[in-house]
Amino acid sequence: MLIQDKTFYNLAPDCRYLDNISVARGNMILVDHGQTQPPEDLGHVPTLGTQATCECADHPSLMQYIPGRFCPSLSKTPLTYRASLPTGATPAAGFLWQDVRTALPQVGLTTQPVEAWTPRLDLVDSRPIDRHFVVEVDNDGLAHVRFGDGELGYQPPAGLRFTATYRIGNGSAGNVGAESISRLVLGKTTVSGVSVSVRNPLPAVGGTEPEPLAEAKLFAPHQFRKRLERAIVADDYSEIAERDPKIQRASAALTWTGSWYEADVALDPLGSEADDAALLAEMSTRLEPYRRMGHDLSVRPAVYVPIDLRLDVCVLPHYRRADVKRALLDVFSNRVLPKGRLGFFHPNNLTFGEGIFLSKIVALAQAVPGVECTQVTRLQRLFEPPNHEIENGVLPLRSWEIAQLDNDPNYPEHGKLDIQVRGGR
Repeated sequence: MLIQDKTFYNLAPDCRYLDNISVARGNMILVDHGQTQPPEDLGHVPTLGTQATCECADHPSLMQYIPGRFCPSLSKTPLTYRASLPTGATPAAGFLWQDVRTALPQVGLTTQPVEAWTPRLDLVDSRPIDRHFVVEVDNDGLAHVRFGDGELGYQPPAGLRFTATYRIGNGSAGNVGAESISRLVLGKTTVSGVSVSVRNPLPAVGGTEPEPLAEAKLFAPHQFRKRLERAIVADDYSEIAERDPKIQRASAALTWTGSWYEADVALDPLGSEADDAALLAEMSTRLEPYRRMGHDLSVRPAVYVPIDLRLDVCVLPHYRRADVKRALLDVFSNRVLPKGRLGFFHPNNLTFGEGIFLSKIVALAQAVPGVECTQVTRLQRLFEPPNHEIENGVLPLRSWEIAQLDNDPNYPEHGKLDIQVRGGR
């Protein structure tokens, strides 16, 4: 919110200046389609019967009330659904497109005595103590609230009364055009002494109609093929791990331990080479539900292979050797270069099993202004003897290995780059 003190000129007949007039300009915020309804009484959980929980001689037994089936309906339609917004400082325009399959019903339930109930897409993962509920919409658009059964989700006890507060308004009707919202309608709130105006500089998008029943019957049998939900072979583990936006690529292999198989998953973080223990623990927890029975799971960082590279470069007569060498060091660096370009050995350019090809190194060096010719005289693993890399034209890497060449004198074990420049001036 920006508040400015301005001076205005009053019109005739006073013709005088008005000082210290405050003008507030609000930032853009994200809003959606839906109107909150007043609290609605859903009734109470019926009592199916009673039973004695303890029958001891000469002592009264404790009576337990057995709850009956309770599936109340919301009287007004259509119920609003909304996807949760990601955290972080992001412009409102970045949130316009959302996944409708993650949208949750905008329903709040209160009880007497007070207990917190949370909407969920389903109750499959709900524990017997979790106060979760789901909303099911029938073919007529009427929303029904379903609770747990005591095993998948908490079962509300007999006599518990529910009150619902929810929003209605959904579908493509909310996709209004830009500059079509011009009025602010207030409920019980009143505004005095200020002039408030609203506008929508961007068109509304994302409002989607409910999926027709015919389409659901057509696509549902094949939906499980589109998203992997169980890791069976090694590639399944890497595919699931790569769903995390912090992971550039993952590599997995099934290793026989002598008694059973262990899924060894190596991670290549995006924009980093660091061994992040927190990230490894997070990915191990995320992969655990997908693990095949009988498989152990081990999540580890990638194996980085330091590279020893030497270039012999001949410079054209009218170029300075120092300028050409500086440009070559930038091209084969691990840094972010001007205009967003990445050095050849930047972590985002290197991933599992990608060998270092001699032809690509020569092509990049030849593209530097002032370079007449380039020869690769050393291309091998650091601290290891050559293994015919130059003769074969490639330094091969295994599926769990990533090349590394930082050329940092403080960390010589992270790769070495030697450029010999001749000619020029």
